[in-house]
Amino acid sequence: MAKYDGDDMKRISPKLKDSEKEHILVTHDECIFYANDGKRGIWAPNGELPLRKKGNGRSIMISEFLSEACGRLCLSQKDIVKYPTIPEEARVYLIPGKNQEGYWTVQHLLEQVEYKAILIFETLFPNCVAVFAFVNSSNYSAYHSDALLANRMNLRPGGKQNKMRSTVWGPNNQYQEMVFPDNYHILEL
Repeated sequence: MAKYDGDDMKRISPKLKDSEKEHILVTHDECIFYANDGKRGIWAPNGELPLRKKGNGRSIMISEFLSEACGRLCLSQKDIVKYPTIPEEARVYLIPGKNQEGYWTVQHLLEQVEYKAILIFETLFPNCVAVFAFVNSSNYSAYHSDALLANRMNLRPGGKQNKMRSTVWGPNNQYQEMVFPDNYHILEL
């Protein structure tokens, strides 16, 4: 991975052997913005109470990928023309709420990674390896419906228990839950 040093954060490229590829860190995060965000103090005439709206108001959720190598994970205008089938940006918007577009789930994130982030990364950095880093959100503690989890097992014989898939243990007795292509890694921060 490249390093950045000095006051101007000058990029120092890694020294790679012929068979090695550069690893590039790509971070992810999401944020919700509300219509009534802002300062709580306001100016009002003496003796008058200001009317304030209850609650935070309407909101919008934004999910984005960033990298030191390119900033936002998006194509330049030149790349958009050159690669018309690739999404222009990895950013996703959602209007949360039960009467709106629902709530952000791990399925939304997986679709964003698969159909946007990976395609854009491979276009921008064809000979590099992406190292995706995600925040540790309970929203992403998702498992396949037939994953072998202790809290889904029966305490005693009998009862209704989902059929669970076989478990594969890797070296040093580490559970290997997901298999990714060799050129992708997932970090949980």
